[in-house]
Amino acid sequence: MFRRLVAALERVGGVGAPLFTWEMSVPFDDEPGEARLRETFAREFPETSARGHPRFWKMVAFNGDSGRKVRYLVAVPAEGVDGMRRKFDRVLPEGAALYGKADNVIRTGGIAYGVRGGAHGDAVGNRADHADGGGNALFSFLCGSRLVILVFCEGRLCHWSEEVGYEEGFAGAAYAERMERFRQFLARDEYLSRGCPYAEFRERVDPAEMRGEFRRAARDPFWRRLDLDCAPRVRPLHRKIAVGCFLAVAALAGAGVLRSGAVELWPESAAGFAVGNAAVAHVSFVEGAEFGEDITLSAPPPMPAVSEIRETPPPMRPLPAARCSAPPLKLRSVVQGVLFQGDVGGALGWFRPGDSVGTFVVDSVGRDRVALVCGGERMVVKHGE
Repeated sequence: MFRRLVAALERVGGVGAPLFTWEMSVPFDDEPGEARLRETFAREFPETSARGHPRFWKMVAFNGDSGRKVRYLVAVPAEGVDGMRRKFDRVLPEGAALYGKADNVIRTGGIAYGVRGGAHGDAVGNRADHADGGGNALFSFLCGSRLVILVFCEGRLCHWSEEVGYEEGFAGAAYAERMERFRQFLARDEYLSRGCPYAEFRERVDPAEMRGEFRRAARDPFWRRLDLDCAPRVRPLHRKIAVGCFLAVAALAGAGVLRSGAVELWPESAAGFAVGNAAVAHVSFVEGAEFGEDITLSAPPPMPAVSEIRETPPPMRPLPAARCSAPPLKLRSVVQGVLFQGDVGGALGWFRPGDSVGTFVVDSVGRDRVALVCGGERMVVKHGE
């Protein structure tokens, strides 16, 4: 509950940062650390590494012929992110909005669209030869003259590449040749070939106008823990939560002190609430005398003590327990440990651990079954039931 509250309240900023896929081969059962990644990347891409501080985010890992291969999504910020921590809790690449749009297309089954016009009259068709591909989809987005290609295999982001020089749009020969070469690459790749053939989707977009898709990506499990600013700083939201908790505790403590009767206002000893033994000056003036000649100080008569009125609090009634209603869920297809496609009351959708299905939340995805929880209840839905 607290994590969802933080995710809903945190502010995430976007900066320009090119993204691309980088593969690193390591021995079996080996996981390279951040220092090793930076050293190896600097040897292979010295110019890119010198322009900024690259960030490495693991996408997939698989066993090859000569060892284990790990593919990372590399982000190199085009501008500094040090000053953004004052306003934002996290900083992500602006391109994350494209991930949010692609993820929404896969989940809603919106990959099967017709042909529609682009921003500059280009024919922006959305091919969907295999609309229900088990989360296997190939996306191509045109952002001005920049082509961004995303590949999802079994519902997981596995490839990201960006290129420039596509001013002619989707109708140009450069785009057709690039996509044909990329389809051949998919068929030969060790990992991505398992998802062939891929459903395809293409569209001309402007990331600056995709705020909803950016917020959706920021809450996605892949991007939720990522941050371009890796310096140890206190996030603005965490600072606000800490101040709010301190004020709440202080208010409760103050209310508890007053309620317990530990503080009396105007006691008989004339010791004030904040100032003890304070005397009130009574001044009498004599005509013709200099100021202050006939001044007498006297204490006021003692005031009656104010006794506390204690009220008997009403009896506490237990809050009604949350009602959990089992959703009419039927499994259509399952990707073990990743996601599943379910039919909820006639509506198809893709779900991952942490997603809500009615009043229940997806706890885990197995080989042929999924587990959902609601409060203290747990239900298991098997394929075919």
